[in-house]
Amino acid sequence: MKKFTGFTLIEVLIAIAIVAILFGIAFPSYQSHIQKSNRIAAQLALTKLAQEFERVNARQGAYPTTLPTIDATDSYTYALPSVTDDTFTITATPKMSDECGTLSITQTGETASSKSSGCWD
Repeated sequence: MKKFTGFTLIEVLIAIAIVAILFGIAFPSYQSHIQKSNRIAAQLALTKLAQEFERVNARQGAYPTTLPTIDATDSYTYALPSVTDDTFTITATPKMSDECGTLSITQTGETASSKSSGCWD
């Protein structure tokens, strides 16, 4: 008689259960990390845009009325909701749900988020 070697159904189910538990713990953490890195990229893009606006203002005496083309993450939409000769506000709105909501920066360097106050820290 030959003795068959291999895994039993119970052993396979236990292995699948362990993998599912590990995935259930790791995946939300991974999503949170991706969301945070996208937020940091958006903050960097907003800061670069504000610097560009200041350079234009120093040369021409007024802030531009349109956003320049930027190299930024696809996770946010950038907009210029208000601009005058002396002031501007640039916003970054997340395309997916984010705990910080819309990020913004002004000509004074004041930063804000629509949902939480600690997002720029």
